Amino acid sequence: MPMPRRPHRPEIETPLDGDASPLVRPYLVAHEQRERRKALLLATLGVDAPGPYWIHGVEVAR
Repeated sequence: MPMPRRPHRPEIETPLDGDASPLVRPYLVAHEQRERRKALLLATLGVDAPGPYWIHGVEVAR
């Protein structure tokens, strides 16, 4: 007696909402992290370099 076949993909009754979560571009996050680390390194050496005024899309104090 052959075994019943299962569908490869489960059927989704409601489609996923693509606008529910924002897309994150990893290369932009990596760039922001590099800039932040560079500013922190310079700060430990006593150099007051202007840092990014926007971090993850949020304006920070100047």
